[in-house]
Amino acid sequence: MTNSQIRRFGSTYPSSLEASRDACVELNQFWQQTGVDDEFFSQVELCIVEMMNNAFLHAYAEEEGRPIELLCEIDGQVKPQLTLSISDHGSAMSQQELARKLSNDFIEPDPADDSTWTTSGRGFIIVSSLMDSVVLKTNGDKNTFVMKKELVGSD
Repeated sequence: MTNSQIRRFGSTYPSSLEASRDACVELNQFWQQTGVDDEFFSQVELCIVEMMNNAFLHAYAEEEGRPIELLCEIDGQVKPQLTLSISDHGSAMSQQELARKLSNDFIEPDPADDSTWTTSGRGFIIVSSLMDSVVLKTNGDKNTFVMKKELVGSD
């Protein structure tokens, strides 16, 4: 990828637990054309799964068929950067709740303590550890999580 290119992938998926997998399959085809390595794509894929599943489970309260929009943009300017945007039209998360979720520490599961074996609440911790920034933008009924990551050695 040359430094002047901006490459984009965008699509809308009907909300479901399978939507994130469908998105990742389609995005992988785009990703292979950009020359970014597979390990990095695996990290991005995890972020997509977490955020699209959150849209289905929380914004849409598990209602299937509602739109979840995915936009991936790779900007090859001076500092190559990935911008990943996932949007829904469901219940919005407050900025305070997002800040709280992003500031939580990851709790290592302890075999002797059942409370550490939760399957919920770790997605934002994972996403914030893999991305350089995570921001929530709300415009009318549209909620968009924008995640950015600098691409190192992606020429």
